[in-house]
Amino acid sequence: MVTSQWSLLPMDLLNTIEEHVELYVDKVRLRCVCSSWHSDLSKMPNHKLCQLPWLLIPYKDNVNGTSTSSSCGFLDPLEKKVHKLELPEIGEKVFKGSAYGWVVVANKNDTIYLVNPLTRARVKLPPRSKFPDVRKYRADKHESEYLLWSLTALSTPGDSYLMDTTHVRNYLLTKIVLSSSPSNGSDFVAVAIYGEIGSLAYCKRGDKKWSIISDKRPPYKDVIFYEGQLYALKCSGQLMVCDIGSNYPKPIVTEVVPQPSTYPLGELYLVGSSSGLMMVQRCIESSYIYEPSKIFVHKTTTFKIFKLDISGRNWYRVKSLGDDVLFLGLNSSMAFSSRDFPVYKGNSIYFTDVNYNFDLEGTRIGFDEGIFSLDDGKIEPLPTNYGDVWPTPIWVMPNPY
Repeated sequence: MVTSQWSLLPMDLLNTIEEHVELYVDKVRLRCVCSSWHSDLSKMPNHKLCQLPWLLIPYKDNVNGTSTSSSCGFLDPLEKKVHKLELPEIGEKVFKGSAYGWVVVANKNDTIYLVNPLTRARVKLPPRSKFPDVRKYRADKHESEYLLWSLTALSTPGDSYLMDTTHVRNYLLTKIVLSSSPSNGSDFVAVAIYGEIGSLAYCKRGDKKWSIISDKRPPYKDVIFYEGQLYALKCSGQLMVCDIGSNYPKPIVTEVVPQPSTYPLGELYLVGSSSGLMMVQRCIESSYIYEPSKIFVHKTTTFKIFKLDISGRNWYRVKSLGDDVLFLGLNSSMAFSSRDFPVYKGNSIYFTDVNYNFDLEGTRIGFDEGIFSLDDGKIEPLPTNYGDVWPTPIWVMPNPY
């Protein structure tokens, strides 16, 4: 048997080659060159990887049309290929966020947890019944499991109302973001936008309940950990910074940017980039369709970009992202340079649906997703045809740790 010439490569040179291989899939391929490389290189890469965002696709059950199937797909934008995954750990696949390669999943049985699609590891978060807006939870009370405190402008202190698990899961838990990766038992903070007025709550690893950060109006639209601080954006464009460490368990919320004179309509996102913190306004056109039934739908028409001027305490509009590419949706927003990843178009926004209207399930109406170019203002479809999917796909940064 002839020994492969590749196996004769010095180990120090092989390690140097691995250091310069950025993508995880390429590190796996490196180990497949020959048996000696497979045995000599560590099982998991030693170096943290700079990855391309992939699209996690939740396939529906082909038998009964439900979203309970364990089948998922990962769209690799570099090869334009969908890698099929069986992920029973991901449950009903209603995604409430993704960060550091982990996906936030909420189920109708009150549970919330983090799943790493590559390693299939799971980390439990406190359940939905342990949020500050829940007065009482009874799992045996069908269609009225939650007794919730009412916080609307018309309610009086002490008012409460009953709500079923599906509604609470779908509409009263908007998004959860993470301060860091939960891998290997490391400490992290999870922050959630929840409830009927878009309040903020958080938990630390090992907590049994969610603690309130703020329930002051107007509602919060997005949150982000950026340069070691937690920023929260209200629907009015007002930006707050939240200190959830020094005054534990009572956070301190401070205004960074007051409400702009022009109210920014539509969806709002906070994005951290190498050039600073940005507010992205997603302008949406809404209408009704009447087949197969009357359903409210929305469609993205354009995006507007605003950068933070900390010294001036305001947002100022910019017309270009330069070489940057943004990834928006239910995920923690991401920004990358297209010079590092030419497969993506610079000065563009790759966006997925936020899936607020669960009446669309089973209608085969397409998701509100695509690629928006700031060069010409046009929207083109994402480069995939992934079949019968529910709920909306979500951007994930593959992370094998």
